Amino acid sequence: MKSYDHIIVIDAIAFAGGSKVATNDLLMTFIEPTQKITVITRDRNSWDQRFQFMRLFEPSWLTAQEQGMCYFLRHLLLTLHLIVARLRYGKINLAIGASSPGVDLSIYLSQKILGFRILQLIHGPVPSSGTVARCLMRATYTFYLQSSLDSIKQCLKKSNNQQQTDKLLNSGKFHLLNIGLGESSWPSQCQYHTPQILWAASLLKWKGLDFFIDAMSSIPLAHRPAADICYIRPYNTRQPISLAPVLLPKLYWHQQPKDLDRIRANCNIFISTSNNEPFGLSILEALAAGHCVIIPQDNAYWDQTLHHGVNCIKYRANNLNDLTKQVLILGQNLKKIKQIGQNGQQVSRHYHAKDIYKTVRDIVLM
Repeated sequence: MKSYDHIIVIDAIAFAGGSKVATNDLLMTFIEPTQKITVITRDRNSWDQRFQFMRLFEPSWLTAQEQGMCYFLRHLLLTLHLIVARLRYGKINLAIGASSPGVDLSIYLSQKILGFRILQLIHGPVPSSGTVARCLMRATYTFYLQSSLDSIKQCLKKSNNQQQTDKLLNSGKFHLLNIGLGESSWPSQCQYHTPQILWAASLLKWKGLDFFIDAMSSIPLAHRPAADICYIRPYNTRQPISLAPVLLPKLYWHQQPKDLDRIRANCNIFISTSNNEPFGLSILEALAAGHCVIIPQDNAYWDQTLHHGVNCIKYRANNLNDLTKQVLILGQNLKKIKQIGQNGQQVSRHYHAKDIYKTVRDIVLM
């Protein structure tokens, strides 16, 4: 069995998000009394405080660079952070890329110098580029969400033919990943006495906040359930961002609240408006809390996993009228909210991190 006395994570994303929560819960299955886990980050609050931290320094103008010479300059700077961490904290046995090879390029640039193995996690689509393809081929282990597989195949074809790509994917280096919830962060039980909506995501446009607001504003005030909107404001990104907060009666806004669990427990309907959400950790958290989740019919992970009218409610993707119709029906039927919420809660019990990530741990330590 392999021993990883020192594991390092470089967190190159400036704001909180589901991939960090998932990586944190995965790391907790690795942690042992004699082991060091170092996280290089500007977002220390997203990680378990038992880890040791090294501050990530980079100019704000460089953070948003995603291509060209400035992109490589950024990752050379991040590579220097890894070298400093090696000098400061000792030999690194395993480096974990917590997002995708394009974001985690620095661990590949420093691998030959520092001599560690690489565990690459992929929580969303990867860009189709030769650089990312070469990284995927060099990673010791790659764990990916099912929704990322097509983009991984297309990316690998940048440097390989179809036969080579299939051989790589079946080589034992690539493994399917599911997301789990840690015991310490398992959501509290929600209430069932008053219909209350929760929307929780970042302000990235594809998360659909604008669509959610349009749906809420189209419901007459007398029939509109109150809604809590918990949002993360992204920084140093070139992706389009929604405006928040928006003044609308019965909508209550919370920017990255520290008491998210309390807010979630006070709600009982969770609405997802993301377009083709790769996994949807916030949906899993809502299921675990006993919410009646409302999701789009978009063939994404939870659309394939849950069943309309049994453990969730589905609406036609991007159809405003259908979403508002489902909200109006639930707003008048607490019994249905509770029944579907409790059925969804049964599903969530199959997603305990200690069980989900045992496979990852077993493969990596084998």
